[in-house]
Amino acid sequence: MSAEPSSRDRAVAAVADHAPDVYGTWSDLGSGLDHQAFRLGDLVVRVTAPDACAEVTREAGLLRLLAGRLSIPVPEPRFADPARGVLAYPLLPGRPLLGRTPPAGAATHLGRVLAELHAVDPAAVEVPVEAADPREWLAELAGTPELLRALHADPPPPTDERVLAHADLGAEHLLATDGRLTGVIDWSDAAVTDPALDFARPFRDFGPAFLDATLRAYGRDSPAFRRRITFFARCAALEDLAYGDPAYTRPAARSLTWLF
Repeated sequence: MSAEPSSRDRAVAAVADHAPDVYGTWSDLGSGLDHQAFRLGDLVVRVTAPDACAEVTREAGLLRLLAGRLSIPVPEPRFADPARGVLAYPLLPGRPLLGRTPPAGAATHLGRVLAELHAVDPAAVEVPVEAADPREWLAELAGTPELLRALHADPPPPTDERVLAHADLGAEHLLATDGRLTGVIDWSDAAVTDPALDFARPFRDFGPAFLDATLRAYGRDSPAFRRRITFFARCAALEDLAYGDPAYTRPAARSLTWLF
């Protein structure tokens, strides 16, 4: 029995079929839980896990819809190859904010972008609908007994509110350069879900003042909304601590000082 093609092999084959005019040196851009990304010239080539290949078509459709509706760049697909699980798009400017201080005005810019995103009609996109029930998050969460006790002691009630959300808006998916935000990447977890999810990871990564400014620009705030944001931010911090990569565990450990 022949071995399954590697992520790199699938990326090379997809580019040969769909973008034969692109040349350059292949380099590794890194990987997540369910994908690996490569760069060829100015093209980003992202390869999903073998059991998630069909999702690239859905993500490509979402990105094409959002490109003209958000006041921040998102990846615009050059091609999607669902048979190989490959999505390719031109490289956006900037570097991820993971482990970096956000530029001045980033929170305000992000709040406006989230207002635009959450105003998109969920019926216009094909993404999963997710309840984001805090009780379900607790059932799958790992961490130290002390922090888990704090989360289990007073989880917020779920909400019936649903918006189109990025749903994984951590610092690693926010690009910045020259003192400004320049892009939002990796929309593979986008869902119709609780809007609080899109504020949770920025709160975890950048702190209370950033959250305050983001909510002001978003145009909405309430104790119940903040309670859900804080809960999801705490869960996201424990998830990053469990991930084990120092690039993620160090910021997550620092965030515990304002999250708990």
